[in-house]
Amino acid sequence: MQKNGIKSIEIFGSGYSEIEYEAVFKKYFPSLRKYAQLFVSEQAAEDIVQDVLVYLWEKRLKIEIHTSLEAYLFRSVYQRCLSMIKKQNIHSKHLTQVEIDLQQAELSYFDSDQNEAIRKLFLNDLSQELNKAIDSLPARCREVFELSFLQDFRNKEISEKLDISVNTVESHITNALKTLRKKLSRLMAIFV
Repeated sequence: MQKNGIKSIEIFGSGYSEIEYEAVFKKYFPSLRKYAQLFVSEQAAEDIVQDVLVYLWEKRLKIEIHTSLEAYLFRSVYQRCLSMIKKQNIHSKHLTQVEIDLQQAELSYFDSDQNEAIRKLFLNDLSQELNKAIDSLPARCREVFELSFLQDFRNKEISEKLDISVNTVESHITNALKTLRKKLSRLMAIFV
């Protein structure tokens, strides 16, 4: 056949028999599959080659090949491999962006600065732990600490109120802070 000065070949004889198609399939399938595996996975290569050969059969009456059948088949497989790779890259980029967006949404959900409920839970836990730690202090030490830090008394005022020296007040405060640092170190690391 000749069209626009370009010679096109007939793929199959005038009968377009399945026997001829089967011969083409058996002849080219192994080499086309190996060629496709240079670009894509084994399973994807097999699928692509089968698709190309099925397309060849389905379009056998309409298709015009201006090169050899072998060149046409290899070019078709190459084009489909590239198309699959492009789709996978687009899909992969899209998935990666979706994963990033989901992680950011999850992180912001659990961010105490962004989520009032999480902040309340965290502050409630922190408050409970702090109260437990303060309650574990010796009675006089706890009393001095509460007057100093919770009621904003100055050391001299605490000294006069409890009838103890300022040095004793300072000693109780120092001991209370050391004890609280130890007991709350885990929470402080999380808080900071």
